[in-house]
Amino acid sequence: MRLRLTTDLVTGLLFVSLGVFAIVYGWTYPIGTPARIGPGYYPLLVASGLVLLGLILLGRALVTPGEPIEGIALRPLVFVLLGTALFGLLVEKAGFVICGILVVVLARLADRDFRPVEVALLAAGLVAFIALLFWLGLSLPLHPFPKW
Repeated sequence: MRLRLTTDLVTGLLFVSLGVFAIVYGWTYPIGTPARIGPGYYPLLVASGLVLLGLILLGRALVTPGEPIEGIALRPLVFVLLGTALFGLLVEKAGFVICGILVVVLARLADRDFRPVEVALLAAGLVAFIALLFWLGLSLPLHPFPKW
């Protein structure tokens, strides 16, 4: 049997690898019990789900012929990773309002169909949702504006 390089195969391998890495890396955290979960419980649960999903994709890649891999689109990859990294690096100093807007703009720049009005509405909605859920609802110590 000849194994073709398909999107299901590559995605399955990636998910299994990331899941196994997360399980091994988080092995030292105490899991606890379902009634009193520890800090390692949720990461183990998510990583196990990732491994399971990866195995399902690998099984599907072996059974059905999937889409062959053509090439990697660099524009979405660069803009989405850049937005995520900048959010993580800047959120404490610049505040979640600026970082939320930055993430939305960079993520929409990943697509060639960039509409400024749509991006502005999406950014405003996302920042409002973040403020309501995390800042007001959960009382997390997120700063909405820069603390220079």
